[in-house]
Amino acid sequence: MEMKEMPFISTRAKSMQRYTSRLDKYLTRLKANPFHKTKNPQGIIEMMTSENPLAFDLLKEKLEEKESYNILQEHTQYFCCEGLESFREAIADFLNHYMKPVEPILAENLIVSNGCTPILDSLGYVIADAGEGLLIPSPFYGSFTLDFQTRSRVIPFPVPLSSEIGPRETQPFELTVARLECALKKATEQGVKIRGLLLCNPNNPLSTTYSEELLQDCLKFAARHSLHVIVDEVYMLCGFKEGCSVTNVLSLKNVPDKKMIHVIWGFSKDFGLSGFRCGVLHTLNKDVYQAISSGYSRFQDLPTPTQILLTNLIKDKDWLDETFIPTNQKRLRNAHQMACDALHEVGIPVLPGECGLYIWVDFREVLPTNTFEGEMELFDRLLDNGVAFYPGAWFLCAEPGWFRLVFAMESEILQLGLSRIQQTVRQARADIASG
Repeated sequence: MEMKEMPFISTRAKSMQRYTSRLDKYLTRLKANPFHKTKNPQGIIEMMTSENPLAFDLLKEKLEEKESYNILQEHTQYFCCEGLESFREAIADFLNHYMKPVEPILAENLIVSNGCTPILDSLGYVIADAGEGLLIPSPFYGSFTLDFQTRSRVIPFPVPLSSEIGPRETQPFELTVARLECALKKATEQGVKIRGLLLCNPNNPLSTTYSEELLQDCLKFAARHSLHVIVDEVYMLCGFKEGCSVTNVLSLKNVPDKKMIHVIWGFSKDFGLSGFRCGVLHTLNKDVYQAISSGYSRFQDLPTPTQILLTNLIKDKDWLDETFIPTNQKRLRNAHQMACDALHEVGIPVLPGECGLYIWVDFREVLPTNTFEGEMELFDRLLDNGVAFYPGAWFLCAEPGWFRLVFAMESEILQLGLSRIQQTVRQARADIASG
């Protein structure tokens, strides 16, 4: 009797194995040949990951202060999964200071998690059923797809934005209510029930911000269609443009339904502490809060030592306002200017932005063909020349030729990476000219 092969993993696990990217084969090259200033200077410079090491010296000094961590017996014991009350109170005070909300943010409405990814995962699980969707203006952060589909099976449904300025639009890649309505209609026609809208403000990958008027319009659109609104504000203090001011959704007056708004913030971007894995959810929706805090939070709570370190970090408002934030933003501004200057030197346009660790760059002129295959050919050539940053396809951009370039890195390495990009552009132009 022939024996059938026994399954070694669950059907759920097999479905997770299917989440592969068209970039995987290229990223294998990057992993096999990473740049190092002394050990491998000819390696590939990675300008893909949105991390900020520019203020590490300030953070190191602050976190190593003696008063930063004083262990107590209670710190060695179990705690409520939504986070230490003292930590949530410190976060509430911090967010009240910088978000300027209409109503004070309270610790009782905050949930702390080991990163923003688990928060997105849990929100997807709670506000939508498998096979239902969320509208997300595209291009959008590529990992949103994994965040919502891996376990929750929620569909990120793109709201395509265009580089061409359309009627009643004032800038490229502008979000409008008309585009939201169009995407909602398309989702309905395809049988996808939309349960929410996700806005990333400041935007990743565009580095633009939403105006108060647009945010209000989006909230009214969501209210008309009974949609939850998730607002990702993890880059709110990463302004690189002089005078940049982010309109936080909690600062808006007369919003249609506060209980349908869920705000995400974390320490990874504004503080350059992605390794500390700390994300924060604010929601006034008691059903959402209870479902996450009593269910999901058991699997994604944050270790006590990290909470205590971060508590002391954000309680020092003088240090934040007078040293850390202005210094960090100045360094981001300098790095941003260096990147833009290098690209403009070889005639490559950059979408004007103001906040983030990256720029949205237009390489359409030097694509071998105006297709996504041509985009990947250019990406491959960049790898050949020792530099890597995400192509627009990773962000579900509707148009080929756009790339996100992270500029938040040591100036010497940034300059070298930019010179390799310039070399690639000149080669691509020469090939196009020669036919």
